[in-house]
Amino acid sequence: MQDPGPNPARGVLICANPFSGAGPNRSRVDALAAALSSKGLEPKPVWDLQERRDVLADPGLTSWCRCVVVAGGDGSIGAVINELAQAGALPGAADTGVGEGHVAFGTLPIGNENLFAKHYGFTGDVQSLADAIEANLTRRVDLGQVTHDRGEKEAVGRLFTLMAGVGFDAEVVHRMDRWRSSRKGGLKRVLRVSYLPRIVSASLGYPYSELVVRVDGQEIKGTHLFVFNLPEYGGGLGIAPHGCCCDNGLLDWVLFDRPGVRPLMGYGLSVLRGKHLDRPDVHHGRARSLTIHSSNQAPVQVDGDPAGSLPVTIGIDDKVNLELLITP
Repeated sequence: MQDPGPNPARGVLICANPFSGAGPNRSRVDALAAALSSKGLEPKPVWDLQERRDVLADPGLTSWCRCVVVAGGDGSIGAVINELAQAGALPGAADTGVGEGHVAFGTLPIGNENLFAKHYGFTGDVQSLADAIEANLTRRVDLGQVTHDRGEKEAVGRLFTLMAGVGFDAEVVHRMDRWRSSRKGGLKRVLRVSYLPRIVSASLGYPYSELVVRVDGQEIKGTHLFVFNLPEYGGGLGIAPHGCCCDNGLLDWVLFDRPGVRPLMGYGLSVLRGKHLDRPDVHHGRARSLTIHSSNQAPVQVDGDPAGSLPVTIGIDDKVNLELLITP
């Protein structure tokens, strides 16, 4: 646990997503802002995407902001964390203490799944969140990173909090993103039921590319890969191995071997029964990094958002951590 430290900043940046979930997002953010103001803190809600990027990129952010709060779902959390990293506002892995050129992080969950929030104990109770921001007690947690190396001078990386997927589930995410972005003038609002048509179409149209995974000096082939920083997945599916956690410097991975609709359904049933890790055609382990390639450019997703295609390296980021608020 980190001590609150000397940071006198009173500002709280609320990065709000109007398209997350199905509830009254603006009234929830207004309630949080009121709760913060009652404590003498200075909330700054930002709804516009470009304005959010500009504020997060401001070199003076850490001089006035004690905490960044994402009012949204898991995808919004991932986007903001990457923007904070680009601005240099995340703590280095070797840093200690709050307020040394970085900010604390929290979330007001208003998405569909809210897996990050559920894991770390963030709820929709704005008073509880305001209390945590006032106390400013934090813990350091690991971040994963997907790195694309296309032969450029510098590889391009993307941080994630929850998990990365390669193969079928990433195809669903890519299809969902194309559907969500197809409306002129703004994004479509995504509900849980919105995934069903994309799952059906991906089941029938995905080519089930063979993945080649290099990990711990061995090479393993399969079709569907999941890499977890936290043991959470949409729909409450328990895919991650037991013991998966956010602060051991390792990622947990699960590779399903066989392609096709029928094997996919069989894997799904095994997951529901909690027996998938016992199958001979399911491989799993724990590692600091994995490298994945394929003869085809199989899709990649992180935290439920599209993240390009293979080849990639997925690993624990060894340069930055997340300074996460501890909730009451």
